[in-house]
Amino acid sequence: MFVRDRMCAPAIVIGPDTTAALALDFMEKRRIRRLPVVRDGRLVGIITKSDLLAGARKSGAGPVKTVAQLMTPKPFTVQRDDTLETAAELMMTRKVSGLPVMDGDQVVGVLTESDLFRALCQMLGFGERGARVVMSFKDDQDVLETIRGRLRKMSVRSLVTAHDAKRGMWDVVLRVRGRSKMVS
Repeated sequence: MFVRDRMCAPAIVIGPDTTAALALDFMEKRRIRRLPVVRDGRLVGIITKSDLLAGARKSGAGPVKTVAQLMTPKPFTVQRDDTLETAAELMMTRKVSGLPVMDGDQVVGVLTESDLFRALCQMLGFGERGARVVMSFKDDQDVLETIRGRLRKMSVRSLVTAHDAKRGMWDVVLRVRGRSKMVS
């Protein structure tokens, strides 16, 4: 799966000179938690709802804050053709909850933890009819051959595998449609 298939698009962006109050109002009305910050068509930062709320608490009745004063400059980004694994690894290692998605040097969307979670749910077959089958087997066995042998005459709807090197095991989660006439 690719970022382009899971990102929120088109990109909704904000300018750095926007007041924090206006940006917060905009985000609350649109029910979004982060926005890429763009100046003259170039990504210059990212602002989150949490950034804006924290800025409002700190300034109290002080001077008007702008997005530029509260944003994270030079945010981590992914390209639209990157894999979801690449994006997930970046988000985990850099401890960020969302990434601007680029097509070259243009912001085209945003990918969030929620987008990754929805992709995982789809891969696991959530919401699909059929039985959920979980199995584990030693990592020296061929994954597909072992699954095929254990699921004779069943129609697989989704399949997720995870290798646990510490245990020396493969964990497999399948969603199956039930018994069918399978031609071998």
